[in-house]
Amino acid sequence: MIDLPDSIVMLARDGDDAAARTIVEALHRPILAVCHRFLGSRYREQVEDAAQDVFLKVFRALPQFDPTRARFTTWVYTFVRNHCFDVLKKRRLPTLSLSPTHDDEPQRDPQDRRERPPGAELEASELGAQIQAALQSLGEDQRMTFVLREYEGLDYAAIAVATGVSEGTVKSRLFRAKEALRAHLEPWLGSDS
Repeated sequence: MIDLPDSIVMLARDGDDAAARTIVEALHRPILAVCHRFLGSRYREQVEDAAQDVFLKVFRALPQFDPTRARFTTWVYTFVRNHCFDVLKKRRLPTLSLSPTHDDEPQRDPQDRRERPPGAELEASELGAQIQAALQSLGEDQRMTFVLREYEGLDYAAIAVATGVSEGTVKSRLFRAKEALRAHLEPWLGSDS
């Protein structure tokens, strides 16, 4: 997780354009990643808009940021979480896809296929689609907790602040999310998962 110095945040709060640009450059990719992982491939076109909306909300609320209450990135993830929930509430589209299509798969960087055995690309693609479907099958609270912990590397305390629950609740949600993912992916990973 990227941790910005309080001095940069305070400069941005005081209107320093260079400091604001530093914040956007440092957090743009992590915010996009969380939005994409949480909203899923069905919302691919809206992920960039969601990230921009989050930044607008963050910079509008920046005068209220208190570095003694939370780290800046944790505070920002609270905005990401709330905005992602808002997007889902507005759309009310189902988040579970039992048979994802090729068009719904997220974009991936091309890999060097010379070292992959025949069929490995297809297997990796199928497993990737199953992982995405498994992630989308989780409830919103479990999915956000899992994404913040496993993809973004936040600790339990930071997730608790970002999601507005206790650390015990974070641990419980993470445990239930992992169990649900394990059960969903067991047919593709075998019984050793």
